[in-house]
Amino acid sequence: MKYKNLLFFSLLGFPMLIISCSHDNYLTPNGEITGAIVDNTTGSAVLTEQPNGMKIRLLEVSYGANVTPIDFWAKPDGTFENANVFAGKYKVVPIEGAFFPADTATVDVKGQTEVNFKVTPFLVIDATLSTMAGGISASYQLSREKIGDKIVEAKIIVSEYPSVGNTINEYSVSRDLSATADETVLVTHYTDKVTGLTSEKVYYARVAARTNNANKKYNYSEVVKLTIP
Repeated sequence: MKYKNLLFFSLLGFPMLIISCSHDNYLTPNGEITGAIVDNTTGSAVLTEQPNGMKIRLLEVSYGANVTPIDFWAKPDGTFENANVFAGKYKVVPIEGAFFPADTATVDVKGQTEVNFKVTPFLVIDATLSTMAGGISASYQLSREKIGDKIVEAKIIVSEYPSVGNTINEYSVSRDLSATADETVLVTHYTDKVTGLTSEKVYYARVAARTNNANKKYNYSEVVKLTIP
């Protein structure tokens, strides 16, 4: 009787073993896509924030028109990377950024594949940031390569964290430009200051500016690390 029971339970376990093994045979991503989003005129990286910056959209061509897009965030420095992609042919395009619509690239992803995009930003910010007693001063001028939506806002943003942006900041001073003609904005040098900062403490600062674009996305200057005197 004991031998029969042993045989019975052994046979029960056999199909479970087969099922378990079959689950282990799922395919895993075998491709990686990397690249950068750069200014079409200057060749400089288009800077953003994280989270809520710009995205990269992948559309696998073999699935036809009804394919579900794969969207992932770009990095604040304008580069992007996704190592969880299956090899195949994709349409790739940057979206939801502070730039005019970009051209779509068709890419064969095989192993590590690089694709770069040239875009036209809504605004370009030339900024100089410096410290003062208890604060940070930003001197800046806005420019653009192409006329788009009305320029509505510029601001200096400051944080204790390097990921400073419109989403992450503890201090900011905003300038309303919605009632000022763009022609005037573009020839004006602005200076704004954030005060009330702690002496001998490190802060990260940058300037952000926005047009009245549908996604309310900001263009950014580089992040500057500053120690308050």
